Amino acid sequence: MITKKEFESFLITMDFEDRFEILESIVSFLVTCSNSCNGIDASDSVLFFEDSVYQAVDTFYGDGRYGGVFDNTKSSVTFGIINGIVGNKYKITTRLTTNLGNAYEEDIVLEITENVDSYFQKQPSEKFTILLDFKHRLNNADIRYDDTISSQAVTVVRESDGVDVTGSIVFASGVDGTEKIKIGVQAGSDNEAYRITSKIVSTHGYKYQVDLIMNVKEQ
Repeated sequence: MITKKEFESFLITMDFEDRFEILESIVSFLVTCSNSCNGIDASDSVLFFEDSVYQAVDTFYGDGRYGGVFDNTKSSVTFGIINGIVGNKYKITTRLTTNLGNAYEEDIVLEITENVDSYFQKQPSEKFTILLDFKHRLNNADIRYDDTISSQAVTVVRESDGVDVTGSIVFASGVDGTEKIKIGVQAGSDNEAYRITSKIVSTHGYKYQVDLIMNVKEQ
């Protein structure tokens, strides 16, 4: 299963190498997506493809972005996932044929969720910075490209009433280097929880999101 937040869009790879025979390679493939709840096709709204042919561009992976075509080992298919409705699950099916006349199929479940990634606690009087590292998302060995953060945005919502309190909680935020976000937090009411949502857009145009819960409690 793969989980994704509604805001996010990124590439994933389906690799069939461990099922292939020696010298077997992909000659055609089809990726489809359907809503698991009702079976309705959602390919146009949830999937996206990129047309850069990786194997013909850069054998050292420099150009990256080769989604939508099989890679230079000709054993995997890369495609993008985007959008989706929170709470829904989607079945993504990859079907392919090979030069040996074999046919393979792989299914994965995509769940759209706004889950919390981590928690931390502070006292109302404390003021400090936290660092969010997106390296594991930006530099994905399966996708074979190096990416960096292009822009970022941070919002804070008070959990008890859903009110946006970004201005009173965040005193600074910005990109730290090429892969990290630094967020300065302050204040907050005793015995209150705040959801800090950090969204980034990468240099290649992919989107990622991290959600933290900040619990404020006077010791």
